Amino acid sequence: MNFMSNCKRAIILILAFVACRGFGFQDTNIVAASNWSEPVSNEYGCKIRGRLLMCGYPDHRGTVSRLDLGIYVELQEYSDSIAGDVFTYCDFTKGLTCKVEDASGRPPEPMGNSYSGGAPTPQWISLPPFASVRLRANAYSGGKLRDGGLGLWFTGAGDWTIKPSDTNAYYMSAKLVVSPPPNTNNFNHTQIWSGTLSLPKMKVWPLQ
Repeated sequence: MNFMSNCKRAIILILAFVACRGFGFQDTNIVAASNWSEPVSNEYGCKIRGRLLMCGYPDHRGTVSRLDLGIYVELQEYSDSIAGDVFTYCDFTKGLTCKVEDASGRPPEPMGNSYSGGAPTPQWISLPPFASVRLRANAYSGGKLRDGGLGLWFTGAGDWTIKPSDTNAYYMSAKLVVSPPPNTNNFNHTQIWSGTLSLPKMKVWPLQ
């Protein structure tokens, strides 16, 4: 009886372990991620924090199937109390500055870059309580290049091309300064967030 009882107990434990592992969802689109920044509050207590992401999404717009690799800024509502949506204005062409450096603080070897294909435009963002939003930060070109290198091309925040032969490890960090334009949307002024987020570094090269 003890033997059978122990076997049943072991089977139950194994099934419970498998079930728990089954609910451990993971975002398979994320290639790399930084830690979250410190949350920053406006004068009325509305807080936001942010982080850098490198994500790969299937590019369904072209005739050739490929993975679109881009840099994203993820923003998360992080207020101490629930007081409605937080509104902020993202202009990565002016408010975002990036650094790409190795462990010694040296950037990749400069290369002449030219690209086309458009880039994200400034826009208002609404963040309900507990919500987050993932925003494309770099131009709609670049990413993993045909030669195996990496193009990190931004409108205003900098641009870097890492050769496939480069054996250094590179990290990206960023600062996002949000200065909303005049409020023409009749948002409650206490819910409009402005401030500066220092986004921690994430490893961007070599590609994982």
